[in-house]
Amino acid sequence: MLKFECLEQCLSCERTLLNTSLEHDIHYTIRNVFEYMFSTNARLETISFVVVKHLFAFQNSIQSSNCLRLRSVLGNESIRRFKYILNTDLASCRLKLASILYCSGHLRAVARVLEDLERIYHSKVKAVCGCVELEGDRDLQVFADMLSGHSVNEFSKPQFACCVRFLRQEVYCTPVILLFKMNRNMSEKEVAQRGYADKQWMDNAVVDSRPFLHYLQYLTYRGLGEREKQLHVLGVLEFNICDTRKQIQLYHPNTALHLLGHCYEMEGDYDSALHYYDESLRCCGTTNNAANWHVQRVRRVRRLISG
Repeated sequence: MLKFECLEQCLSCERTLLNTSLEHDIHYTIRNVFEYMFSTNARLETISFVVVKHLFAFQNSIQSSNCLRLRSVLGNESIRRFKYILNTDLASCRLKLASILYCSGHLRAVARVLEDLERIYHSKVKAVCGCVELEGDRDLQVFADMLSGHSVNEFSKPQFACCVRFLRQEVYCTPVILLFKMNRNMSEKEVAQRGYADKQWMDNAVVDSRPFLHYLQYLTYRGLGEREKQLHVLGVLEFNICDTRKQIQLYHPNTALHLLGHCYEMEGDYDSALHYYDESLRCCGTTNNAANWHVQRVRRVRRLISG
């Protein structure tokens, strides 16, 4: 539970730091965070170390995005840097790396990264988010269940999966569907309705790790022409989102529904796509919800098809 709280505080701290100083100089931000690492408070030191790793991940991703924006070849050094931060948590940095590789066209490499992640992403991995709190987040039974059935060596591996966050500075290594999350409002009036906490993350795209894993797999297998695997991961994605037993904890269910709806758009099944976009509007509200854009788009496509 201590590790969970450290990661949660790390994400919250990171969110504030990025929103206030990233535009000026991310190097300066990292240097400031390092000051905490020399604190006599071991808890602050742990949080600071994780924050630094996450900031390095953002730095690598932003540099990669700039590289892709300039249509330059993504260098091996940019990819190699990720090996130093992959163990920050189980999934988020691996998924950020996979997204960069996907946007740069290295589909075989993406498939390997995602398949390796899927092998270690067992059912007892706990999701962590710095934007949203869920009831039961600190239920001691959840942490006890995480321990059961695992040896000491197994439990030394990361047991938490942070949500994946994309900033506006990362647009060139962000899947297109998530760019709508960065412009989720239909009017300036909706922006004015955001509270302080909302303003900390609503201009970014934030997605739960597990549905994002399967969505990236869907995109990758689609690009590779591996239809059987593509349909399999679509089924897994749909099951994880729609499972009535709620075995998969989602902090951002509306984003997960958008990913699923987009998969059905790519399948040409516009009725199912609309169903999931409408479900997002129903369960998460119409204000500041990117599903409004998706519904408009799908309805326009259907009108064009029907003549």
